[in-house]
Amino acid sequence: MMLVCLCALLSVSTLPLSAQTRVAEGWFRYTPFGHSLLADVHPDLVRMDIAANTNHPTYDYTQGGKQYRTTTLTMFGLSLPIWTGQVVDERFYLNVKMTLSASLWMDLFESTTSPITNTDFRVSLPTWTFMHQCRLGFMKNYSVAWSPFKHESTHIGDELLLQHVDQGYPLRRVNVSYNYTELQFTVNETADRYSSNHCLRAGVMILLSPKRGWYFIEQRDGDESLAQPRLSPWEAYVQYQYQSDTSPHGFQAVVSAELRNRAIYGYPVFSFDGQTLSSKEQKEKRRFTYNIFAGVRYNTPNYDGYFSRFAFGIRAYHGNCPHGQFRNIDNFSQIGACLIFE
Repeated sequence: MMLVCLCALLSVSTLPLSAQTRVAEGWFRYTPFGHSLLADVHPDLVRMDIAANTNHPTYDYTQGGKQYRTTTLTMFGLSLPIWTGQVVDERFYLNVKMTLSASLWMDLFESTTSPITNTDFRVSLPTWTFMHQCRLGFMKNYSVAWSPFKHESTHIGDELLLQHVDQGYPLRRVNVSYNYTELQFTVNETADRYSSNHCLRAGVMILLSPKRGWYFIEQRDGDESLAQPRLSPWEAYVQYQYQSDTSPHGFQAVVSAELRNRAIYGYPVFSFDGQTLSSKEQKEKRRFTYNIFAGVRYNTPNYDGYFSRFAFGIRAYHGNCPHGQFRNIDNFSQIGACLIFE
């Protein structure tokens, strides 16, 4: 059945050459397809958020007890091109690249020390993206991307870790570190950055060591029995992104959304009110998360490459906390200003 469907897609009428997206070929050349959408939780772009998010005693350094606090989230993402070229003719392209990123969640407006709350690091071996330019109803193209090996490692900030030790937390640090493979299918890649486009993407992440899970506790960091993983070794998502036609001045409207199903990590949620330490049992379960960006993007005229465009708007998130070992905290919300460089 899959072979029949693929043959049908390959046999549809193709776009005239003048209407196809031109792709630079060769080694270490920028390619316009295969990039993260703006609402991706794990993007390979540069992003800066200043936002109000739900507060919690576990990452409230001053134990102020406010319902919300203002934090900053900075994402340093990079896509390193290896090779791009035709595999049949000007309708069929293959891109090979590597990606890496680091996100820094910081309590910048805390007056005492502006502590780093959490850092996440991600790196991949070469990702292979195949794109076919075609005409099938509203479909301009489709692509399939496969990352055979990706790794994520997260680290709680030093100030919070030392505070948890001083306050006698039974669980001071959780080692959120895992290897996975990722597969994506995209309809209407945003290869033409100037024209109106509706992009749809679906993807799945699968752990390469499912028995190990997404996280573990080392003996020196706490009681290993506190972790209660359900061993749910996958994470799935669907994404949508709309961009309008570009104005004569280079501006266009962009709306991007993601719905993701992932695990809420299974270990206790601790709270410290300045005097008493309490905990709430948390077993691993699955949760839908929602991430939305809406704003305006500027396309640099006559230049198509890295940092050729930037977007400014509002980004909102709701679900379990998306940062490091705090992914055991449910009902986390965030909304604020967002600046993105692509």
